[in-house]
Amino acid sequence: MFKKMALVCIIFISFLPFHQNVLADSPLKAAFIRNDDLWLKVGNNARQLTSGDYVRFPKWSMDGSWIAYLRTKKGDGYLGELWVYNIKLNKHFKVQSGVSNNFQWSPENNEISFMIQNDLFVLAADPSKPFQIQAAANDIKNFSWLPNGDGVLISKKKNQELNSDILLYKVFLGKYPQKPLIKPFYTVPAEENEIVASTSQFKWSPNKKWISFLLVPTASISADSNTLCILSADGKTFRRITEMLNYDNWFHWSSVGSTLGFISGIGREATVNKYLRIIHVPSFKVRPLTPKGYVERDFTWKGSGVLYSSRSPETNEGLLDQRPLPYMYKINLSSGHQKQIGHHTLNVGDFVLQYLDNQLIWVRTDQKTAFVMTGHVITGKEIDWIQNITLPIPYYSRWNWDEVFSLYKD
Repeated sequence: MFKKMALVCIIFISFLPFHQNVLADSPLKAAFIRNDDLWLKVGNNARQLTSGDYVRFPKWSMDGSWIAYLRTKKGDGYLGELWVYNIKLNKHFKVQSGVSNNFQWSPENNEISFMIQNDLFVLAADPSKPFQIQAAANDIKNFSWLPNGDGVLISKKKNQELNSDILLYKVFLGKYPQKPLIKPFYTVPAEENEIVASTSQFKWSPNKKWISFLLVPTASISADSNTLCILSADGKTFRRITEMLNYDNWFHWSSVGSTLGFISGIGREATVNKYLRIIHVPSFKVRPLTPKGYVERDFTWKGSGVLYSSRSPETNEGLLDQRPLPYMYKINLSSGHQKQIGHHTLNVGDFVLQYLDNQLIWVRTDQKTAFVMTGHVITGKEIDWIQNITLPIPYYSRWNWDEVFSLYKD
């Protein structure tokens, strides 16, 4: 009798509503845009943070105490005023005008770096002190924080020639507040007749031994093709890997080890020639994962052995907004088994997958409205977590969801 009662209890608990099991114990946190204003949601509680503004690109500080965002104008969403919001104080602070959407929080403290035209600046966000902006580097193309947060890695052009080399430097901050210490790191040689205008941001493998980034040509060419590269952290090994679109969230390192996942393929249409692959470093052995007849639209890692992807049938027929929208799939690398997870109607699709504490978080849209969904990877239960977020402007069947949604990851 006791065993039967225990079994009934276990079955009952497994079918409790998902939000009772997970959100109550470990509340998710997200900043999002609704009707162009900034909102905050913690667990099941949401509140509006701005009123009557046009806000884009919310981004969390590493400790979750700040949200940075761009206050801009419709049609000019990639340039505007950089603001930061302190959650504890419930107070907004203006940082600077004329800032691009390329601003980043330090991985180690509440410092934020941002670009004005081609110059890089850093600010320590401390509400108890007047904000002091520090100049870090000038005439750069792109940057990312170093893994330990003591500086940034920047890219520059060697000269103004279209096929000139790309120069990488490490800029050390903190100990050098008046004049940052700049050290040459690596020169990316441009191949014969290769046009290279800049780089993407830089991503370090979890073991900090490898760096992935894109070589980006001129704007018109980069819309269809960019070169994915891998560079060792000691600057001794450099490889060009494949051609892909200029999307930072289409290449990710696994959360452990040194395996890079990426969606390869040229052409700006997201419904054609976009295939998920992984590459093991330092062997540089590539493994394709997308079955014939399909394309990948987004993906995320769970550890180093499982990926979740957003996958739809491959087609170039019909109008872009009438082509099939994606479903989610689970890919087990050790067994090679792939299966569709979750179910929805044909008129919606699942995008921008993220994994956190046995949960998947993603955006579901019918191309007119959008919701943030959560689901438990074990029970499979799904809930509508955030309703009616603003849709970014689509570009050839792809949306930049970073414009309107940012999940806090502790």
